[in-house]
Amino acid sequence: MYNNMMFMGRPTKAQYAQFSCGQGCNNLGPTDPIDKIGARKNRDKVKEQIRTYVLTMLGAPVLELELNEQQIDNATEFALQIFEDYAPMEYFQWWTFNTTPGQSVYTLPPDIGYVRQISYKEIPHSAYSAQDLGGVIPLEYMASGSYGSIAGGMNPQQPIWGKTGEWTLYKQYESMFSRMSSQEGGWEYLGGYNAIKLYPIPSTSVPVAVRYLQRRPDFKLVTQAMQEGTLAFVKIILGRIRSKISNPPGPNGGVQLDGQALLAEGLAEKKEFEQNLLIRWGDVLGPTLG
Repeated sequence: MYNNMMFMGRPTKAQYAQFSCGQGCNNLGPTDPIDKIGARKNRDKVKEQIRTYVLTMLGAPVLELELNEQQIDNATEFALQIFEDYAPMEYFQWWTFNTTPGQSVYTLPPDIGYVRQISYKEIPHSAYSAQDLGGVIPLEYMASGSYGSIAGGMNPQQPIWGKTGEWTLYKQYESMFSRMSSQEGGWEYLGGYNAIKLYPIPSTSVPVAVRYLQRRPDFKLVTQAMQEGTLAFVKIILGRIRSKISNPPGPNGGVQLDGQALLAEGLAEKKEFEQNLLIRWGDVLGPTLG
């Protein structure tokens, strides 16, 4: 139930064939997705290349029981996060633009190699008096400066003394409510890797910020570094999975899995991956506060 509420699923092939109206959909509005959502065979080419590299190095085909696409995607994100810590700032850039009312699809600049984050419709808001989803939340509002700690109230801007736990739960609820009620924007690739589609469709002109990895002349080296890091994380994940079963039944007395060896190999490669990043891409560390 939670997952169904949190993301907008694409229509299945059967639904697409049932509701598609062919040439009769030329007059659809910007909010009608039927027969307007094209195939995404090349969605996120960089991740696809990394996934192919990892599966090949592990000896494809790999059983889905041991390793699935979600784990490979997570390993890719882990490697990219570490790369961000070591990569020079000039490798990551921000592209900002203002939306056009009624337009949800926007073409990306040609120098974008990998989109890391898109900030859209992240305007501060309050969920108090929000009755769209079944009534006001069971928290009394106490403005800043009121005796909230005595009255049991809640300040949406900052926690009241002794109410940090309740305030944290409220902020989680506020974030969930924002996504469910389409107050917080989302995005996806459309038409391959060169365009993005924003959700919900902009009704006014609002700023959008895209943080991306540049497609530089040495972008192949960056991709190689991400492949090496992802492979190390996948070996760690797969090693821990195989370590749970030491001697599964099989011919000639059973099958010996290489879980511990694979785990040790992945940890060693992860350490080497981070050291190589420091040598290849190491930038001057910024100031640390606290």
